[in-house]
Amino acid sequence: MQAPDDQALADAVSAPERVPLVRLGVDWNHDGGYSHPLSELSSVVESVSVERSITGDLPAEVTLVEGYTTAKLTAELGGTRPGDARDIARMLSPYRPDRAVEVDAMMDAPLRLDLGLVTRQGPRWVRQFTGATRSARLSASRRTVTVEGLDPAERLRASVTLPLWAMWEPQFRNPRAYPYRNLTNTQWLIDHVLRRNSIYASPPPRAGAIWGMTCHGGLAPDIGWRSTLITATKTSTTVPEFVDGPYGLAVNGGPDVWAWVGATPAVQPYMSYRQLIEFEIRAGATNTFHRSSDGTVLAVSDGTVKLEGNTIEVAVTATGGLVARLWANRNSTVPTLAGTIVGPAITGAARWHSVGLWIAWLADGTVIHRWHLDGVQTATVTATFARPVDLPTAATGGVHAFTPLPVQCLRLAQRVDTLPADWGTPHTPAATLDTGLNWITGLPDVVDGDSWDLIRHAAAAEYGTVSFDESGHFAFRTRAHPRHTPVKDLTALVDLKDLEPVIALDSVRTEITYRTTARYEAQDHDVVYQAATVDQFDSPTGYTTYPIQLAHRSQVDISMGSYTTDTWPPDRFGGFVSVNAATGARVSNVTVTLFINPDELTLSLLVYNPNAFPVRMAAGTRPALQITGTVTADDTTYTGIARNTAAAARYGRRVLDLPDNPFRQRPEPTRDVVDSLLADLAAPVAILADVPVVGDPRVQLTDVVTVTDPGGLGGPITAAVIGSRRTHTTTDGLADTLTLRVLR
Repeated sequence: MQAPDDQALADAVSAPERVPLVRLGVDWNHDGGYSHPLSELSSVVESVSVERSITGDLPAEVTLVEGYTTAKLTAELGGTRPGDARDIARMLSPYRPDRAVEVDAMMDAPLRLDLGLVTRQGPRWVRQFTGATRSARLSASRRTVTVEGLDPAERLRASVTLPLWAMWEPQFRNPRAYPYRNLTNTQWLIDHVLRRNSIYASPPPRAGAIWGMTCHGGLAPDIGWRSTLITATKTSTTVPEFVDGPYGLAVNGGPDVWAWVGATPAVQPYMSYRQLIEFEIRAGATNTFHRSSDGTVLAVSDGTVKLEGNTIEVAVTATGGLVARLWANRNSTVPTLAGTIVGPAITGAARWHSVGLWIAWLADGTVIHRWHLDGVQTATVTATFARPVDLPTAATGGVHAFTPLPVQCLRLAQRVDTLPADWGTPHTPAATLDTGLNWITGLPDVVDGDSWDLIRHAAAAEYGTVSFDESGHFAFRTRAHPRHTPVKDLTALVDLKDLEPVIALDSVRTEITYRTTARYEAQDHDVVYQAATVDQFDSPTGYTTYPIQLAHRSQVDISMGSYTTDTWPPDRFGGFVSVNAATGARVSNVTVTLFINPDELTLSLLVYNPNAFPVRMAAGTRPALQITGTVTADDTTYTGIARNTAAAARYGRRVLDLPDNPFRQRPEPTRDVVDSLLADLAAPVAILADVPVVGDPRVQLTDVVTVTDPGGLGGPITAAVIGSRRTHTTTDGLADTLTLRVLR
C-alpha cells in the first residue's frame, strides 16, 4: 500500500463525502521535463482507468500471487483547457497544420497519472501510473481523444546476449572435491537484463566502460567476454559464495573463501588513457585474507595480466590501506614492479566502502592519479615511475578480478578525461531485487534475446513476481518474500458493493511433475570448426582474411599449430597443414591467427603466406584446418515428482505438469519451490473476482486485505489483490474493481 501512514488521506478515503482529484501529464518533448505547453492534461480528463493484473504460466484455474504484472492506462480527454483557443481533439489532431504535437512525438511519450482526494490537510496525491503512450484515438463527432498507455515493461525490448558462463564439468560432477559452487542466482540474470535497458539496481557503467562485474549472485561479466573462473576455493561447504551487499548480492571473500576470475574487456586497455577503476568492498582497519590472496581486487592489463605488457593492480592491505601497483613485463613472463601508489586508508571496523581510482600511466613513466574513498577525494597527484613497455602486438588486454574480501560492483572505464560529477556519490537504485530461490549451473545460450521474455522466464522458473509499480520502479519478489499483514479491511458497510466468491476443485493439485536440465562447461576441448573442402582456404601471397561462423558459441582456443600430413589431425588441438596449392608439398612458414569477436560465435581467420605461390590447407585429399575450444553442454534431463499424500487422499490424484524452463537446472532448488507450490494448492481456494469497492488510490497489486461482510457471507477473509481496475470519471468519481485470491 502506498502512503500507509497518511491518516488524513485514510480518513478521506472512508469519508461519506469525497472530493477526488486527477492529474495527468504527458511528456510530448520526450526529455523528462514535462515542459511541453500541452503536457498538463488534467483539466480535460473526462475519465481515466488503470488496469493491473498478474499473469503466470500455470493453468488459469490455479491462480497464484506470482507471475509478471502488466498495467494499462486508458484516458478519455474532452473539452478545452483554460487558455486554449481550441478543444483538445483539435490540438492533438495530426492532420491540422496548427496541431500542437507532431505525429512522431505522440507515440512512446512518457506519461504519468496521479489520483488523490481532498483531505482536511489539503490535497493528497498518489501516483497511479508511470509508462508511455501506445495509441491515440480521436473522435471528430464527440471531439474527444482516447489515449492508451502501457507500463515500462513494454519498453523492456533491448536485445540481450548472455555471456558464455557455466560451471566447469569436474566442479559440476564432483562437489566434494570442489566445494566452491560456481552458481548463478536469478538476481544476477534479472539485473543483467535490466542493465541492458538502462535500469540500474546498482551503480551504472560509466561512459567509456570496457569491463564490469556486478557480482549480484554470479561471477559472469556484466561487460566483457571470454570470462572464466580461473580458480576458487573455500574451507567448508557452510561458507557462502555470496553475501548481502549495499546493492544486492556481493561475492564473498576472506580467510575461508577466495575466487579469481579472468576476462577480456570489450576494448583493449591502453595505459596512457585515463582509466577509472571502481568497486564496493567490505573492509576495515584490520583485514584477514585467504592464504592465496595478497589483497588484490582488480588487475588491468594491456596484454596478459602480469605475463605480457603492463598491468595496474588495485589492492587493499591487511591494515586497511588502498594501494595501486604498476607492473611491466620486460621481455619476460616475470613482471617488474615499476612503482607503488599509496592511497587513502580504511579505518574502523569492517563495513562496506566505495572505492575509486582515476589513473593514467604515460609512455614516459609519468603517472597521474586520484582516489576517492566513500566519496572523499584526494588531490590529483602527478608522479614519475618506470616507463611502461610498448603495447603488446595482437593483444586484446585482460582483466582479473579477485575476492580478498566481500566485493561487488567492479567497474572499469577508459578514456575518462574528466571525472564524473557524481564520482563517489551513492547510487539510488531504480530496481529492487530479492535474492532468488533458484541457483543455476550455467547461463542459457541466448543470443539477441527479448529482455522482457528473459525476465519473465527467469522469474517463472521459481514462481517469483516481477513488476513495475505505479512510479515505474521495478521489483523482483520471490515466493519466500514475507507477505505483509493486511493493509486494509474491506467492509460491507463502507467499501463493498458486492461479493461473489468462487470456490472450485479445479484449483487443487496434489502432484507436481517437473524437469531440470543442468548446463556445464565441458572439460575436454572439442573441434568447434573444421574446413569443409581442401581449397576453402587457398591463400595467395601475403595476408588473407576469412570470416568464420561457428555452429555454436564456444570458448575458442586461440592457438593454431602447424602440423604435418602424418600427424594430422591432432587430438583436441587447433591447427592446420599448409601445402603448396600446386604441388602438395608441405610449407612450414605459413601462420594462421584467430581474431575472436565478442559474440563468441563469429571470428576472423588470418592466413599469412610469405611464399611466392598460393598455399592450401590440406593433408592429401583431406581438408586440414580445424579450430578447437570448450563448449557449454546440457546434462541429462532429470524428471522429478512431488506429491502431497494427505491432499491426494482427500481430493484424489490431481496432477500439474510444470512447463519446461531453461532456468530450471538443479533439482534441489526446484524441489523446494515445488513443495511450496503444493502447499498452496493442497485445498480449494476461493477467488473473489471483480469485487466492486470504493476507490482507494493507496491500494496496490499484491497487497493483502481482509474482507468482512458480517451481515452476508461473513469474514474476515484474508486475500491478496491479484487484479485491479481503478477508474476516475467526472460523473462517478473514484472507484475500484478488485480480483482477490483468498490466502489460507
